[in-house]
Amino acid sequence: MVSSRRQSITLLLLAFCVAVCFLQLRQCCAEKEEGSEFSDHRSFGEEEEEAEDFDDDSYKGYDSEEFDESAFDFSTFGEAVDEKDVVVLGAANFTAFVKANKYVLVEFYAPWCGHCKSLLPEWAKAATILKGEVPLVKVDATKHGDLAREYGVEGYPSLFFFVEGAHRPYTGDRTSGDIVAWVRKKMGPPVEIIKSVSDAEKLLHVDSPLAIAYVEFLEGRHAEEFTAVASEEDGVLFYMTNDDTIALVFGLEKKTPSVVLLKQEDEKVSTFDGTFERKALSNFVSENKIPLVVAFNLETAEWIFQNELIRQVLLLVDPVEYEKIRPAYYEVAKIFRGKILFVLVDLANKEVASPVVDFFMLPADKTSILGFVADEEAHKYLYKGDFSLDSLKNFGDKFLVDDLPLYFKSAPIPEKNDDAVKVVVGHNFDEIVLDDSKDVLLEVYAPWCGHCRALEPVYNELGKVMQNISSIVIAKMDGTQNEHIQVKPEGFPTLLFFPAGKKSENPLSWDAERTVQSFVQLLMKHATIPFTRPEIPERDGGDTDLDGIEGDSEQFDYEKHLGSLPETEISTLSEAELKDEL
Repeated sequence: MVSSRRQSITLLLLAFCVAVCFLQLRQCCAEKEEGSEFSDHRSFGEEEEEAEDFDDDSYKGYDSEEFDESAFDFSTFGEAVDEKDVVVLGAANFTAFVKANKYVLVEFYAPWCGHCKSLLPEWAKAATILKGEVPLVKVDATKHGDLAREYGVEGYPSLFFFVEGAHRPYTGDRTSGDIVAWVRKKMGPPVEIIKSVSDAEKLLHVDSPLAIAYVEFLEGRHAEEFTAVASEEDGVLFYMTNDDTIALVFGLEKKTPSVVLLKQEDEKVSTFDGTFERKALSNFVSENKIPLVVAFNLETAEWIFQNELIRQVLLLVDPVEYEKIRPAYYEVAKIFRGKILFVLVDLANKEVASPVVDFFMLPADKTSILGFVADEEAHKYLYKGDFSLDSLKNFGDKFLVDDLPLYFKSAPIPEKNDDAVKVVVGHNFDEIVLDDSKDVLLEVYAPWCGHCRALEPVYNELGKVMQNISSIVIAKMDGTQNEHIQVKPEGFPTLLFFPAGKKSENPLSWDAERTVQSFVQLLMKHATIPFTRPEIPERDGGDTDLDGIEGDSEQFDYEKHLGSLPETEISTLSEAELKDEL
């Protein structure tokens, strides 16, 4: 079973992917994998049904996405992209083309895949830049499935770099600049020597991060240490010089060895001040190549939530308000660099912000700061101070040691709650579920879940059957919008039983046949407060047995994002079927 971190992140990414693609493309593919195993629920009855995979001759599941660190830009959606320099290949000509070219970068894609569509303009730009150096190829894997399987394609898009016929996965980010930088690094020496001032001045306008070393000798220990780091680091172009005039172009004084890292960001220059050895240089480049504050968008989402920095601060703000907060936010990001990842979510961009707002249940029209720990517990902390540097720093200090009150999501308490099945949200959970005088059966569901929809008529009938038993409460809670410390769903639907008088204990997992008869039988057996068996009305065809009902219930795997991000898992479902599943 996978961790809760992966489960929670997958749900957020699922929400993000669905919202963006339905708004922009009217289609989306959501990852579906096995979920987390939680050991703190005692179980009784039959085993919980397993999360289901779609049957495919070769592959299972939905697609997941891969992201890079570029800014969120939807301007290309729906617009024509000039792919004049992208080579289109298929099974008939692929092998011959690869043999004829020393270097080839290949994308296996699916026409319906939203992540492939977001890559399309970047791929086309990179193809034009690299024309004459390395051909960029695309292969429609839905038409050439045998070819895709031959190369182990398990997701969309899948990118491979071929060198003299041998292939390896592409591990760079997915902007045109990153693609170009990655390919050029693999083609030649990891470090280029800057030969003139004019060449140096051109580098000042390059989009990709640049690491520039000023050394006394182009061969020797310092050059070797810098080259070793360049061989390992993706997403950065490495250059070296021993010319003091060239070094001055980058602000390097007459001191060797020295290194600067340049970015086209607010923090344009980072200067290395450590010992000139491999580990220190590598740490410097890794920490400084990303922006101090990362913009949340389609391309960075997965990278953010699967970053090695599991402690992340999300600022949700509109552009006007952000200008007031920005100086302090950047300063606090500098203070906690390498310890906390600082993220910016633009509330004015609804396609970007809505999934985050909805997932964390935060206001869409008000500035919010949330601390999120992307680990097994997925703890969240809501910031309640002003936006001064001192207040933000204090929050960061306490966030690092979990010395803050936990934040739990909650939908608004319903104005009316008199149906047979009571609606539970985070804010009324204690009042309804933890009422010590009641035996409570709680269904934790997701609105999009097929198994939950299949269970609904049976569960509603159970509520009506038990409605006159005053000691029993049949309740439901939307697990995508509400949380409680005693509820840790493994998937959807999750059924939990909270016995009267035992609310401080872990709830019982309800793993049994899902019919009204079975529910009543188990309630009579496990309820603390005895009750007389109610009459169960006969229905045409009897109770619905949910065993074997297909749906998208389910347990989720969370880690799919950045650096080299996980890829869209292949499904043979048609576009219409994928939409129907969502």
